[in-house]
Amino acid sequence: MEKKFLIVGQGIAGSLLAYDMYRAGLNFTIVASPDKSTTSDVAAGMYNPIVFKRLTKSWMVDDVLPVMVKMYQDLESDLGHQFLFPMDIIKPLAENEIKMWQERIEDSNFSDYIVGIGNNSIGQGIKDFDAYGRVTNSGYLLLGKLLRKLRKFFKSKGLLIEANFEYKDLGFIDGEITWHGISAETIVFCEGHHATKNPYFKDVGFNLTKGELLEIECEGLPGDYIYNKNLFVMPIGNKRFKIGATYDWKNQNEELSIEARIDLLGRLDKLISLPYTVVNHWAGIRPTIIDRRPVLGTHPFHKHVAIFNGLGTKGVMLAPYFSREMVRFLSMNDYPLAKEIDIRRFL
Repeated sequence: MEKKFLIVGQGIAGSLLAYDMYRAGLNFTIVASPDKSTTSDVAAGMYNPIVFKRLTKSWMVDDVLPVMVKMYQDLESDLGHQFLFPMDIIKPLAENEIKMWQERIEDSNFSDYIVGIGNNSIGQGIKDFDAYGRVTNSGYLLLGKLLRKLRKFFKSKGLLIEANFEYKDLGFIDGEITWHGISAETIVFCEGHHATKNPYFKDVGFNLTKGELLEIECEGLPGDYIYNKNLFVMPIGNKRFKIGATYDWKNQNEELSIEARIDLLGRLDKLISLPYTVVNHWAGIRPTIIDRRPVLGTHPFHKHVAIFNGLGTKGVMLAPYFSREMVRFLSMNDYPLAKEIDIRRFL
């Protein structure tokens, strides 16, 4: 009998999992709750192959980046819209940072990502620093637009139901799960931060993080690069830039805070010298995990209940690779998941 899957959630995890299932010819239905927010809707969508704090490569970047580029290019072709915008990152450097950047440039392991150091001004409006490092194979994804187009696509195919999912409505009959007349072999929860309320995954080590972003309009600020100095300044066209982000582990709500706004603008004023206007302010909760690794797999005691979550701050870059892993795990017998992403590390 053909396997059927029920996917709960249509953020980046649920959307890309469904897209991979669609391309693999698998049978699935998505349940998207219209009353539940997703962090994906407000995320900046930036991807960066380098961890600036330690000047190391992002976890698994050599593996995940090619898969990421290929999937988003395929989505652009299938949906007829551009979503992926490659853009180098410019990192103003203090004097004590220059030596480490020079060492990385000479290291062949970083040749695909760190491409140079400059000593001249990079353009109007950016304050003077000792030097500038440049990172490539970076950029941003129009994530909100992608999710809206995918929702429309899945609805047109009869593969998406807009409904508020309640755990109490889930049933188990004859080796299958049931929900409002739908039967499936496996339910896959892709709920982002809402998974902390899921009764099947109470022991997963979530460490949720609230993040806030601003959008500014700034005349004259160069829009050729993403700038990063204690925050990111990401051009999105029409003289507008996304500014972020904050990390708040105490207040797990989606309310806009004046404290975050003041914090971000204070950091911005140390980077740029041009006047600007704040035109948008967003807040969301990242589904981060205590060990900063995704969570994939099935519940050890409920083999029909699965989870795909924990993409955290690197979701744009990680989701394509791990959605592919999740499809392989769900559709192939005994497909092994890496221990560091397997849910069994918690349960």
